Amino acid sequence: MRLYYDDAYTHQFSAQVVERLTVDNHPALILDQSYFYPTSGGQPNDLGTLNDIPVIDVQTRKEDGAVVHVLERDVTGDDVEGVVDWARRFDHMQHHTGQHILSQAFVKTASANTVGFHMGSDSITIDLDQVNLRPELVLAVENLANEVVWADRPVTARIIQPDDAEGVRIRKLPEHLLTGGLRVIDIDGFDVTACGGTHVRRTGEIGLIKILKLEKRGDKTRVEFRCGSRALADYREKNAITNQLSADLTCGLSEIPQAVGRLQEDSKAAQRSLKAANGLLIEAEAERLAANVVDHRGARIVKLNFPGRDFAEVRGLAASIVQKPGMVVLLATSGEKPQLVFGRSADLAYDMNALLKQTLTLLANGRGGGTAQMAQGGGSGDEAQINEALNAAERSLLSS
Repeated sequence: MRLYYDDAYTHQFSAQVVERLTVDNHPALILDQSYFYPTSGGQPNDLGTLNDIPVIDVQTRKEDGAVVHVLERDVTGDDVEGVVDWARRFDHMQHHTGQHILSQAFVKTASANTVGFHMGSDSITIDLDQVNLRPELVLAVENLANEVVWADRPVTARIIQPDDAEGVRIRKLPEHLLTGGLRVIDIDGFDVTACGGTHVRRTGEIGLIKILKLEKRGDKTRVEFRCGSRALADYREKNAITNQLSADLTCGLSEIPQAVGRLQEDSKAAQRSLKAANGLLIEAEAERLAANVVDHRGARIVKLNFPGRDFAEVRGLAASIVQKPGMVVLLATSGEKPQLVFGRSADLAYDMNALLKQTLTLLANGRGGGTAQMAQGGGSGDEAQINEALNAAERSLLSS
């Protein structure tokens, strides 16, 4: 017997064990009656205890619809006292009833139907069969949903026959009707939906329905929302963040976007200045390195390892050096992620891509490539191995 169908508020009960089994290497029980809700219809299962043993999962057995209570360890004896985690149960009741209201509000306001529902520990979402919903329309949906909450309408459950389901919103007809008919949830004067989940008695218990964001998913829209205690927790977190930002930026809450905008512009200006300064430094470094090289048949070879240096800077240095005629660069960075860049001036004929690939065979997991003029890649190796790889590349050039 699934007692939660008639009473979602009782969370302590007595029952008898009627079957013992094993699920995923855990002991499990089937009871003669239970208030534990098994995962179904987008709503997660209840948690709690049986004789103080944690219930870690609740499932429905496909063969006969029995409720299977998966336990952390076995229960001795056939008499059990069950305790459902009430905070989790009530959270699910708030959100499942809130989902019914929000879904119907989207139907009434935007002619958008709910085609999916997911309730997780962090994210609560519905999927709508429409895209590009206007912000003002979404605001109207949220207003209507909360008007229904604040009206404190009664929420009731009843059983009907499927043939009598005209006017009942049915997202997906269940394969098996465990209640001897179709169970519908009636939110007085607003919505009637087929559902086997747990719900509050009155809409006022939901407290608040807040839409957090909309995300386009192909030809659908995913709506993330919060109800009740989760909405309060979300507000507290965001309020703490905005108050901290207001204090840090020494501005009012409404001025935060403008203050952040100014910071972003200042940051972009500083990045432009830094990039220009780095460019000048790299040019000066390239001039210095080009003057201290190994000459080989009209080519001047710059071979250096820069342990721990940003590879983008090393690559920029290589590009600057080979702007001069007759230059070859064999540069590398060693450290957590070793990388190499080989290049030559346009007036030389060396194939730097072939040389790089030959050198990468000396490193573990060596991969890379490029053009005959400039190539880059990386592999695994310590500083000594990177230096030896550069030496091998230089020897290959000098022997050619």
